[in-house]
Amino acid sequence: MVAITAPSSVDQIPLMRCPKANAGQAGAAAIPCVDLSAPGAAAAVAEACRSVGFFRATNHGVPAGVADALESRAMAFFALPAQDKLDMSGAARPLGYGSKSIGSNGDVGWLEYLLLSVTANSVKISSLPPSLRQALEEYTAAVREVGGRVLELIAEGLGVDRALLRGMVVGREGGDELVRVNHYPPCPLRAPGDCGVTGFGEHTDPQIISVLWSNCTAGLQIKLRDGRWAPVPPDPESFFVNVGDSLQVLTNGRFRSVKHRVVAPAEGAGSRLSVIYFGGTAPSQRIAPLPQVMRDGEQSLYREFTWGEYKRAAYKTRLADHRLGPFELRAASSEPAAADPQPHCSSGTCMPQQQQQQVAKVY
Repeated sequence: MVAITAPSSVDQIPLMRCPKANAGQAGAAAIPCVDLSAPGAAAAVAEACRSVGFFRATNHGVPAGVADALESRAMAFFALPAQDKLDMSGAARPLGYGSKSIGSNGDVGWLEYLLLSVTANSVKISSLPPSLRQALEEYTAAVREVGGRVLELIAEGLGVDRALLRGMVVGREGGDELVRVNHYPPCPLRAPGDCGVTGFGEHTDPQIISVLWSNCTAGLQIKLRDGRWAPVPPDPESFFVNVGDSLQVLTNGRFRSVKHRVVAPAEGAGSRLSVIYFGGTAPSQRIAPLPQVMRDGEQSLYREFTWGEYKRAAYKTRLADHRLGPFELRAASSEPAAADPQPHCSSGTCMPQQQQQQVAKVY
């Protein structure tokens, strides 16, 4: 893997809050691993989506050099002066280059990123450095195929036509596919105890699925059904798949979108780089429970909506908001929500006075 250093362009990112402690090794062991090439992969994918909403995918067929090349060229881009990055990609509104702010509703984190739209494997920003654009297009072509295979396995595991879900996303004319490259440099601000600095706040993904790759630096955590946060050990040889809100609705709650977040690397650690492919469908696509998965007499938990309608609603929310709430017809689960084992820490209550002063300087 390439050597990574922190650029100066994110030195002014503010500290938002300190995430809770994670669930330790027991939580990490709860993350399913699925060999995409093995017999029974469809059943394993369906069980992972049902039990956790997240899994590690191995034997995916993407050569390691594809991700390595993108990492090298993305890190070269993030090492450029901030104005150069803005000039090349434009400010994220929502597409383009962003730092500190995540969306337009007040969410912030210790990161910088590129958010790009993808059509027919091409990235819609011609002014990116040619080497980065080429690496993004090669990576995106490969990861779209991984996403398509996963969607086929999900459909098979649900007992519906294998092509049904893939046809909603991959190769769909007017589809809404995105790729996001997140860079989290080491954070010099330290929180006490088991707290850390927020890189990307807790949220679910609104699309059908998300496929993530990251380098060797840890930081990703998922929220288990019992309310604990589990660290996801980094594995650059694998991809990680999230169930999105749209898939939760399509399965009438059988598969649940998983809350996840990123804790920024501590000072002295390497930078974290992650690349996420978001499989969204066309804005006009109807999102409602698939008739093929509904049992006799089963009632829909959600009112019907289009992807365009849901995406517009999602952009108006904060990251941690329950985005599906306004679309629910009744409670999506009869089980009571698990209580958080620890309250959220805030920068004003979790840090000693000296570090609070350091945070003020960062602002």
